[in-house]
Amino acid sequence: MVQDGRLIDDAFQRSIVSKLDRLYQDLLVFTPPPLLFGTKDSERVTAPRGLYIYGDVGTGKTTTMDMFYTSIPTTSKRRVHFHSFMLEVHARINHFRRTHHAHEDPVPTIARELARASRVVCFDEFQVTDIADAMVLRRLLHEMFVCGVVMVTTSNRHPDALYANGIQRESFMPCIDELKLKCECVSLDSGTDYRKLVRESARVFFAPITQNTNDALMAVFSRASQNARVQVNGELRFLGRSLRVPRSARGVAWFEFSDLCTQAHGSADYIELARHFHTLVLSNVPVMHMDDRNAARRFITLIDALYEAHVVLVMSSEAEINALFTGEFGGKKEGGCVGEEEVFAFQRAVSRLVEMQSRKWITSGRNDVLAEHAQRMDADTVDQVLATN
Repeated sequence: MVQDGRLIDDAFQRSIVSKLDRLYQDLLVFTPPPLLFGTKDSERVTAPRGLYIYGDVGTGKTTTMDMFYTSIPTTSKRRVHFHSFMLEVHARINHFRRTHHAHEDPVPTIARELARASRVVCFDEFQVTDIADAMVLRRLLHEMFVCGVVMVTTSNRHPDALYANGIQRESFMPCIDELKLKCECVSLDSGTDYRKLVRESARVFFAPITQNTNDALMAVFSRASQNARVQVNGELRFLGRSLRVPRSARGVAWFEFSDLCTQAHGSADYIELARHFHTLVLSNVPVMHMDDRNAARRFITLIDALYEAHVVLVMSSEAEINALFTGEFGGKKEGGCVGEEEVFAFQRAVSRLVEMQSRKWITSGRNDVLAEHAQRMDADTVDQVLATN
């Protein structure tokens, strides 16, 4: 892959690959015993030690993990974004509580079910930001490790920094200790954000917001939807709830920032949106301050869902990507750890947004029309193709 130009030779990534190769060799000779009902700590399965890969955004953590996942010669494996996994776990817990006696503990049963389905689990973007996830994870991961699940995960943070400043964090500390015991923690910090090396802009992000910007968005929307008839105020129904779609046509949806990020939406809404539409136009994204942290968090979660589903994002904003989040309260910088989580998460979102405006992202995306037009053009002329009819 290096020889044919698909990957750049990186010494830091090579060191991670060598550790993944060690785990690969261990898995080849590992035969997990059958899982019995009511497995106890004393009956813990001795499994190969997994890998916890952490480091700055865009350094190739997901790429190296995905190559490892593809190469594992077993069907008992699973690769999942951590956001999606936690949504599934909470749904399983709710279902268990509806169908079992109140005194029964859902976590061991769910852990065994997950272990039976996948003896190797690869998580992308492992992070813990709220108490509900923290309290479930501290027991769920323990039970999964008891069942012999081998875990490989990527994260922007060392385990010691997970759930930093979180409520009742001391109750989560045993989970961190077990993560470090069951997974070798390795840093992938080459200092290079490969997403930002992409120079071929396909001009799907527009700033600042002007009449020309609005005209450009409409032009891209029309091209991406092949001038199909526009449905106004459609509705997506899922999981007993609904999401209003202001404008949509042929797999392309158009939302204002306020529609998706200032109202009470969460991961489930954004994942469903990304599943249903291959292209999303998001208009009038403002510069966000610490006072807007709830909207900023939703925006970050939205970007994660779109990125994971390889949705083509077309966006207009008040400022360039790097200046969309200030980390300030009322125009003043906030010191200490207050807001540190938001600033850190936004850095990851910025890296993803940079990649999502690249020509490569669009040509490999789910919108065949934009991909075809972008593929035809040289990097210097792609801007004009997408923004004109």
